[in-house]
Amino acid sequence: MADTGRSHPSLFLDILIVAAGVSFVIFASRFGLEAGHPATRGLGTVLGGLYVVYLGVLFLLSYFFSSACYVFSFLGYICTNYSRPASRHMALFYFALSLVIGSYVLLTGLGVL
Repeated sequence: MADTGRSHPSLFLDILIVAAGVSFVIFASRFGLEAGHPATRGLGTVLGGLYVVYLGVLFLLSYFFSSACYVFSFLGYICTNYSRPASRHMALFYFALSLVIGSYVLLTGLGVL
């Protein structure tokens, strides 16, 4: 008998996550954010800050829902195999780090800092 209680990763969720990330990068670069240059006030920097926070939220979601989709599984794999110390708790550290850095970039883009 087949195991019907086991859920499979959602491809739709994977596509949605990747599409949102790609759109953040495209819009941030189109509105003036450039890699290797200091962040200045403007819409591109705001979108870049939101993108960094978005990546952190993905790490947080991968901590709680690691089998929901392939992207979350991959982020969990990064935390357990390529982090030092290697643990799934590194997802929480990456979330906090991206929240701090993304907030700084976001506030710079809004002209507060």
